[in-house]
Amino acid sequence: MNTPLEFQIKLAATNRAAFLIALNLLLTVALSFYLMYGATLNSAITPLVLVFDSASCVAIFAMFVAASTIKVTLASRPILLISLFILQTGNVLDTATHLYIVENSNWPILADALILISELGLAAVAFRFVRGANDITNRDPLTGLHNRSHHMRQLSRLLKESHKRQQSVAVVAIDLDHFKHINDVHGHGYGDKVLQTVASVLKERVSGADLVSRTGGEEFEIVISNIDEPAAKAFAEKVRESINAISMDRLDSLTASLGVAVSHLTEGLPSLRQRADAAAYQAKNSGRNRVYLAN
Repeated sequence: MNTPLEFQIKLAATNRAAFLIALNLLLTVALSFYLMYGATLNSAITPLVLVFDSASCVAIFAMFVAASTIKVTLASRPILLISLFILQTGNVLDTATHLYIVENSNWPILADALILISELGLAAVAFRFVRGANDITNRDPLTGLHNRSHHMRQLSRLLKESHKRQQSVAVVAIDLDHFKHINDVHGHGYGDKVLQTVASVLKERVSGADLVSRTGGEEFEIVISNIDEPAAKAFAEKVRESINAISMDRLDSLTASLGVAVSHLTEGLPSLRQRADAAAYQAKNSGRNRVYLAN
């Protein structure tokens, strides 16, 4: 199964960071001397413009230094560094158009083009970061499935949409059997592996579901829209069989008790989930490893 995204901030390797910063300085200084060579200082430049241009160059270089020394898992570091260097190059070129009397009319155009390219790159990095951060907030860090809070929001939305279309929504509540015994006998680390394996099976073998989530310790929930009770129960049976077919070292068998509830017209989220949970509880009390349909 895919490893869930993680948000981490850590220092980059010192030698690599130093190399990137030194390379940046070398190229920037070389560009600055090239622009200065044979150029005539613009005596009309105001001190305020000079201060703003200098501050801008220093700020962009400081951002490059920070990006070189600090790694953020959700940000694309190569694109970030390249974009910042292009931005710095465009900014140096733009500063040169203010500081010197420019004979080459392509300088301003090239500066604007480089700044635009860098801004597009930085926008891509920001988009990836926001999308990754959003995914983290909606995912269970252990299994990679949707977490409870995201599950509730999406189920509420699906119910509202289904009510408008006068369609039903089925909730399949899954409760792993004897999971406390697995933790007690084999340890919580092994229990985590069991949860990850179940999550992987649900993601790989469950098709046609709108939502697959981990809603509790050993509890999972699947949501399917526009389905009737016989089809929902048959779906849950396939899920039960898939879980029962899981083979792991040190585990003779793995079973789950499942409860299925299909929404009534205008039924709210609390009632629908309560009925699914009650059906799963009934399945567990009736011998486990079975599917019960809610009243």
